[in-house]
Amino acid sequence: MLSNQPIRLIISNKRDFAPFIHLFYCLAVISALLSSHPVLVTVFMVLLCTAMWIYLILDFSKTNNIELISVIFSDGRVRLESNQEDTIEGFLDGQQWCTRWLAVLQFSDGEATRKLVVKSARQHEADDFRRLSMWLRHCSWNDNRNNRALDV
Repeated sequence: MLSNQPIRLIISNKRDFAPFIHLFYCLAVISALLSSHPVLVTVFMVLLCTAMWIYLILDFSKTNNIELISVIFSDGRVRLESNQEDTIEGFLDGQQWCTRWLAVLQFSDGEATRKLVVKSARQHEADDFRRLSMWLRHCSWNDNRNNRALDV
């Protein structure tokens, strides 16, 4: 990392990916129209897309509107803070990867391992995402994790 300050990032949720899901559904219906049996496949795709849409709507209504913020420290520790004042602490574990627009972090709190998706466009400060990207590309979290295991 560039400094010893922790990186604060907003974690993406399902609603951030809704436009991509809608685009996928549109492409699926278009490909069904271009198939050898367009009526049958199009009806099937419309029913499938409608069922998935209803499932996603019901799933959204069951979840609270939680905004997660991850605080990543230079030694690989992660603290997840929510707008409901809950805090989960753990560490980066496993395969992290990053592109210019998106980063996927594997987070373990001892009981479970979760994947956290961070979109660069959603961050308040672009510098934090750039710091994370540089940190993951240089595999700094792995070196610090090995040192932490020796300290325990």
